[in-house]
Amino acid sequence: MSLLGAPHGAKRGAIPAPLWLGYPEAFSPEECASLIDMMIFGTHKSAGLVNGKAEQSIRQTDIHWIPENDETSWVYQRLAQLVAQGNRDAFGYTLSGFDEDAQIGRYQNGGFYDWHIDRGGRGIGARRKLTVSVQLSDPADYQGGELQLNPDGRVVTAETAIGTAVVFPAYMLHRVAPVTQGVRHSLVIWTHGPDFT
Repeated sequence: MSLLGAPHGAKRGAIPAPLWLGYPEAFSPEECASLIDMMIFGTHKSAGLVNGKAEQSIRQTDIHWIPENDETSWVYQRLAQLVAQGNRDAFGYTLSGFDEDAQIGRYQNGGFYDWHIDRGGRGIGARRKLTVSVQLSDPADYQGGELQLNPDGRVVTAETAIGTAVVFPAYMLHRVAPVTQGVRHSLVIWTHGPDFT
């Protein structure tokens, strides 16, 4: 595990809470390849925004939703472990579980997702508290497509090693930069809970 971001203004001598976390090798290369196959051989569609509205000027991504079942239970178990560890390591949020299915995203031919947050203003999106994003593609297979976070006014780029998971609050500003060559795949899920107080 690596703690990747700490807030400004932390008291001297205090250990600041990280703003986001990275977990290398959260999924093996073989597991990542299996997930990419789910996208390739599954049903996929052009993705919308948090409210479901399609907006090509903000997001150009194909997605494949992964329902939880006997075949995919291992994916959800691994994601639940990542959420639990991230919440213990840094956030301490009250969480209720996954109220939405995980999705595999495919970014190609200039695909991107401009700056946004994952919390919506109403409905199920308003209860998103933590985002988990897993790098499925080998970074040698594409150019561009970086997951970038803006936790405190400074843009940072997440690690691109295959299988790396990044955990961050759903209200954090982030984007996927345009893919300029090749194809990038990622696995994303949100965990939910009562509203922040």
